[in-house]
Amino acid sequence: MRNLLAAVAVASIASMASASIYTDAVNDLFDNGFDNLDITGADVSDDGTNLSISVTTRGFQNWTKYMLFINTTGSGTGSNAWSRPVNLTSNIDYFVGSWVDQASNNSQFVSWTGSAWNWGSETTFSNSVSGNTVTWTMSLASMGLGAGQTIYFDVATSGGGNDPGVDHLSRSDLATSGWGNPSTSGDFLAYTTVPTPGAIALLGLAGLAGRRRRS
Repeated sequence: MRNLLAAVAVASIASMASASIYTDAVNDLFDNGFDNLDITGADVSDDGTNLSISVTTRGFQNWTKYMLFINTTGSGTGSNAWSRPVNLTSNIDYFVGSWVDQASNNSQFVSWTGSAWNWGSETTFSNSVSGNTVTWTMSLASMGLGAGQTIYFDVATSGGGNDPGVDHLSRSDLATSGWGNPSTSGDFLAYTTVPTPGAIALLGLAGLAGRRRRS
């Protein structure tokens, strides 16, 4: 029975640690007619190998552009690889720029070298679309990440050309006052990757020990 309880505890903790849901206010744009740019939330998860980020908007149009800003090291740059007019409240070392009016190879994953964005060694990959939700999946190894590590991130929607981030997941108010004005992010959001199996097992055993003491 004790082994069964330990297995259940480990499975439960692993499930809790593998996904996080982030919500955003709706109708927080300078023009709320652009429902395809209005982020309602994001789901972030990993399986120990790959990180997935799913972003849902209030509506959907295939001209929408997406920008993912990721900080894994605490260092990096306040710029973005698309050179969009976006003021970030955190440095980033990885950037994903993506569009949905192309069926595949519609996302660019670019790393910061310490002095410049590493164009020429960027990775092109495909997002997936389901209704109003767009999902990106990237390997943890591509960002130098392992088990139990925390990243800080933000997501913004945008249009074409040199448009700013119209809506930022990190903000529940206006990120920009109009197309011609830079956007500003809020405080970056945190996500911690799945702990190692050993760490999960220790947490499960600690929970069982507490249960025995209370009984």
